[in-house]
Amino acid sequence: MTKSIRRTLLASAFGAAVLNANAVPIYQSNEVTLYMEGYFTAHMVNTMGNTSMQNGASRIRFGLNVPAYDNWDTGFNLEWGVAAINSAQNIVIQGDQQAAPGDRNDSLFLRQGHAFAKHPKWGEFSAGKQWGVYYEVTYITDWYNVSGGLASGTYGLGTDGGVTGTGRADSAFAWRKAWEFEAGEFKIGIQTARHVAQLEIDVELTPDTRLVCPPRDCEYGLSHGIAAVYRADIGDGFFIGAAFNRVKLDISSSDGLLYDISGDEPVLITDQYAFNASSNDWTSALGMYYGEQAFAKGFYGAVVFQRSQNNELAPPGSVVGITNFFDAKGSESFMSYTWGRDNCYSVYGGHNYLVSDDPGFEAGLVRGDRYKLAQYYLGFQYRWNERVRLYWENAIDSSNEVAQPVADDFMAVGFRIDI
Repeated sequence: MTKSIRRTLLASAFGAAVLNANAVPIYQSNEVTLYMEGYFTAHMVNTMGNTSMQNGASRIRFGLNVPAYDNWDTGFNLEWGVAAINSAQNIVIQGDQQAAPGDRNDSLFLRQGHAFAKHPKWGEFSAGKQWGVYYEVTYITDWYNVSGGLASGTYGLGTDGGVTGTGRADSAFAWRKAWEFEAGEFKIGIQTARHVAQLEIDVELTPDTRLVCPPRDCEYGLSHGIAAVYRADIGDGFFIGAAFNRVKLDISSSDGLLYDISGDEPVLITDQYAFNASSNDWTSALGMYYGEQAFAKGFYGAVVFQRSQNNELAPPGSVVGITNFFDAKGSESFMSYTWGRDNCYSVYGGHNYLVSDDPGFEAGLVRGDRYKLAQYYLGFQYRWNERVRLYWENAIDSSNEVAQPVADDFMAVGFRIDI
């Protein structure tokens, strides 16, 4: 594969209308192409002293490409996550697996749903639920079969990143454009969304009082995102990128409901409690990798660093205050080495590390002096053929007591079958 062809494939890997090598055409004509792609994956996981079969990040996607006037290509993409394995285990240990809070009990939930229009000169426009431009940088370490994606800021607030716009952004409008040069490719992405979700505030102000924000007074407001990446033809390939995302947190009301909870039943003290904790939820990321791509022949190594404000959420009950958002800094890495006939053997590993960087939040912790999530991974993958892979993945967890409710050691074996 020449460098120019490889660069083109990498540049389009997260575009709105990519025909994956494993995509299956359902219908083709001179006017439209309808295709399907996705995969099924599941694994046996031993964690927290229990062994169970758990859902992987199984999904199914349908896409429609419609050639339009003057080199414009239009269409849509619809993708659903599939929870096909019943399990008594409730822990969610994979960033890319996470659904929005209201979808976690659904067997079928929406991952993406957007329309697009793209042109060689004017770039690509997309509208709807889609990968945010922030992910143009952070995807480079999000290749683990079981875990990962916990420290880059992509899946903030314990969700799929839809509300914040950093992961699978909700109700977003985005523009992406790439320029190819002799020595590489430069790409930018710009994104905006507004009023994507209500924010339900129901917290203990003190051990004896509880504050409830009335409906429609607290919300995630206007958001913006931008990313810029450069892929250089150096050796097997070098990538560097930066991204920034900001969403307005409107947490204010003059009609707050304040309850006395010192007795057996809550008693309303006032329905005109005024408060203002409005702020910004922002996240920034810097990422670099060397190699062709994850699990490609030879070495691939990637690292992402991030800093964020109000983009992480502490476990329930771990802090006293109006909210349990906190400022954080973190890093992720992913490395793989692939060899053998048809590049079927891969060893891989890396880490996710996220710590609070917020004195106000840390002062309000019920126990402990900071939030620290730290996991270190080692895995092996065997690609049986183009569509079937088997894997073993192990995590050593050194998180502190504040983060323990969402992290632990685990050992998993599983499989994945691509459509």
